Amino acid sequence: MLLDALEWLGHSGFRIAAGRATVYIDPYRVTGGPKADLILVTHGHYDHFSPSDIDRLSHDRTLVVGPPSVAERLAGRVRSIAPGEEIEPDLLPGVAVRAIAAYNTSKRDPAGNVFHPREAGGVGYEVRVRGERVYHSGDTDVIPEMDAVAGVDVALLPVSGVYVMTAGEAAEAARRIQPRVAVPMHWGGHLGSYDDAEAFARQAPVAVSILEQARR
Repeated sequence: MLLDALEWLGHSGFRIAAGRATVYIDPYRVTGGPKADLILVTHGHYDHFSPSDIDRLSHDRTLVVGPPSVAERLAGRVRSIAPGEEIEPDLLPGVAVRAIAAYNTSKRDPAGNVFHPREAGGVGYEVRVRGERVYHSGDTDVIPEMDAVAGVDVALLPVSGVYVMTAGEAAEAARRIQPRVAVPMHWGGHLGSYDDAEAFARQAPVAVSILEQARR
């Protein structure tokens, strides 16, 4: 199962073993591990888009994919992507990536502005690896666009309630998506706690796996 090929790197960072290829999503403060063949960045906030981590994990053929606000700040093999677009990387047979919208509807700063406005172009990703599907929601609230990934094998959902869904809201997202298994993220470190992950596991109407952070 795809869950066995997935490692949580802390916060919203993940590493996926896709056959002989290695895919990273939102790597942040990653000090070790294999080089990346594909790096997916959900949006431009520092704890998701870390140029130093991208440099450290890249080799000559690494492809970096992100929304325009990310892609325009990088050089090399870079692809810009917007919600609804799909790519099949040339050097990664059996791997396909589709961008899904990610934005806030209710999480606001003191001035009343949402932290992740829809017009900023942030994305989540549906990654297909040899017929299995993993969905990384990015920083988001429960939004209608999630319906497009219904039935994925693994859903990676933020649960801290800080800039993203609360545990209860993430449980509602899991109800809508109905993955085979859901994995809580955006907790531990400087945002959220294990209590948030446990609260999500209690409320979610699907199987939940709380991953231990991989050695980085």
